[in-house]
Amino acid sequence: MKRLPAAKPLYPLDGLRAGFFCGQRGHAAFTLIELLVAMTITLILAGLLLSIVRVTLGIWQRTQDHLASAAQANLALDLLERDLHSALFRADGKIWLVVQINNSASNLVNHGWLVPSGLIKPSSLESQRLGGIVSERIAPLISNARFGLSGAWLRFVSTNDEATGGLPVAVAYQIARRPVSGAVSSSNPAAVRYTLFRAAVSAASSFAVGTDVTAAGYGSAVVAPAASRTGATLTNPNSTDALASNVVDFGLWLYVRDSNSNNLRRVFPADSDNLTHASVGNENVADAHRFPAAVDVMIRILTESGATLISEIESPAAHVSRPPNYNSDAEWWWAVVEAHSRVYTRRIEIKAVGL
Repeated sequence: MKRLPAAKPLYPLDGLRAGFFCGQRGHAAFTLIELLVAMTITLILAGLLLSIVRVTLGIWQRTQDHLASAAQANLALDLLERDLHSALFRADGKIWLVVQINNSASNLVNHGWLVPSGLIKPSSLESQRLGGIVSERIAPLISNARFGLSGAWLRFVSTNDEATGGLPVAVAYQIARRPVSGAVSSSNPAAVRYTLFRAAVSAASSFAVGTDVTAAGYGSAVVAPAASRTGATLTNPNSTDALASNVVDFGLWLYVRDSNSNNLRRVFPADSDNLTHASVGNENVADAHRFPAAVDVMIRILTESGATLISEIESPAAHVSRPPNYNSDAEWWWAVVEAHSRVYTRRIEIKAVGL
């Protein structure tokens, strides 16, 4: 009978190798539980990263909106300040400066407004809070005032116009709601925006029509914007005269100085129904016709996201319905605007001296 060879003794190193390879074969793959734990951790980390990215983008967008609106507001306020510092008037009974608030949509057509049958900025009392919020504890601020459907329409005579070498020209500031490009027409597919315009009539046309900024020669009877620097552009500004976009409110408080104390006293608006102030001088005239010594100015500018929301609400083909927590479309419109806009204010001293 054949004998089997004797088994070789197992040395320590061989035992370690055998144990090592056995261990490798026993842990060659992940278990299902290990995979699920790894996936869960990965999803949690991805969610945290996505949240951080979303917050960062939101902060970046708000910062961009703030910088853009602040730049527009400063440009408009700087230009208005220079115009008012160069304002002129003569005590001749003519109206050299007038502020008017128009709450009639039909009248705004001749200002180049696109007025659809659907929802736009409300013309109700929701938009007419001329004196701000009256409180027993806090003095009213122009920053919480509302100046009607059209905002303030300011017209006056100034010499801040480099093209004419400082000659007197009629100037107007007002809001118009119209497409950002092309004709003022409901068939125009361009986005519709509220825009602040500054229109300056040429020196020759200002001289021809005269210094009374309410004269018929400064009026308009058509919806199409007037040609630039003509008399009618004071009412219906040319699209090239756009100064700041997404401006949904523009307002003014006018002040005179008391002869006794030299303190400023507000004369416009005198009350919640005071929609017009026409200045003819600053001596021996009633408050309703005095030329102001100082002006508080307010500009409310929508953020880009706010402008998009308002555009969707106002679109004739809008599929957006008023949420049930608002009692009216006016309340809803203003709630969206106040949540997505910024208000900029400035006090401007007027150095005008009667000629």
